[in-house]
Amino acid sequence: MREIPLLDYYREMGAEIGEFAGWISPLWFTSNREEHLKVRSDVGLFDITHMTRMRIAGGDSEKLLQKILTKRVEKIRPGRMKYCLVCRDDGGIMDDVTVLRRPGEAKEFIMVSNAITHDKIVNWLESNSRSMDVEVEDLTFKTSFLAVQGPRSSQLISKLIEADVSGMKWFSGFELKLNGLKAILTRSGYTGEDGYELMIWSWDESSLRRIWEEIADLGATPCGLATRDSLRIEAGYPLYGQDMDESVTPVEARLMHAVDLSKPDFIGREAIEGRMRRGAERLLVGVLMKEGGVPRRGYRLFHGDEVVGELTSGILSYSLGVGVGLGYVKSGLAREGEEVLVEIHGRRRLSEVKLTPFVPWRIK
Repeated sequence: MREIPLLDYYREMGAEIGEFAGWISPLWFTSNREEHLKVRSDVGLFDITHMTRMRIAGGDSEKLLQKILTKRVEKIRPGRMKYCLVCRDDGGIMDDVTVLRRPGEAKEFIMVSNAITHDKIVNWLESNSRSMDVEVEDLTFKTSFLAVQGPRSSQLISKLIEADVSGMKWFSGFELKLNGLKAILTRSGYTGEDGYELMIWSWDESSLRRIWEEIADLGATPCGLATRDSLRIEAGYPLYGQDMDESVTPVEARLMHAVDLSKPDFIGREAIEGRMRRGAERLLVGVLMKEGGVPRRGYRLFHGDEVVGELTSGILSYSLGVGVGLGYVKSGLAREGEEVLVEIHGRRRLSEVKLTPFVPWRIK
């Protein structure tokens, strides 16, 4: 198991510690519910150092990313970021990622991907960059990663760095020094709220502890990964390895907004086009409970007496007070408001299909 730099500090704070994607991290500090509602109403602080961070640099860096990503990398301006997918030849999703072209560095990118795919993505980058003028550097164990999320995040970050960040565009970023440490600040996140992410070039516990405490002293509520999970489900964001994997294409996962089919010759393009023409048998949708009960991963979905799908994620929504989840249903039922039944402990309970976030996004 891999450990984040501040793990012992979080233990001292009394956090509930657990495993996620091969990392030992805090799951919550007080309670999932309390932290969740703080992010929705105020501002929360997350340690997301478990996520994979890669530096891709050199004369062919853009060429490499054009080959393996589903979006046009040449359109990313310095200091801007895109959400993309990495796909196999058959269109199966290997991961979803964000890619930032570093400010002032036309031939250098930072790619953030999921912890569960770390080794796979590192190997994919290296195997596809052979004979190219590219340097692929794994920054995961050289940098730390914090997220500040919630409606008061701009106010807090502005105080932290002593500069007004309220005018930053979503998916933009810049480099700065934070307590003498090199860092990149981006306006981005995975909660559906306005927010920022800080990548800091340090694994030094004392230095990172000072930054964490400074952010907390400015009013951010420490939050764990269980809170991050409940927030992203309310926002309708799929999680790699749970709601999508290599067995589905962007068509089934309803992630075609992350694919640009006008871009030639990226890995998986022909297969994705073929799936678009043939249509998908199943699609990823949201499920909103209309009767009591909390949907969970693996619960079956029915339409009448027919099994029509299965949930991949599910929670009690603290914002709405009802159960919500994500899952795959037969494509003919993937319509807003379509009634389906969720089998919970042997009883089928009424729910409806949602094609939009359960809680509206408030990103800037």
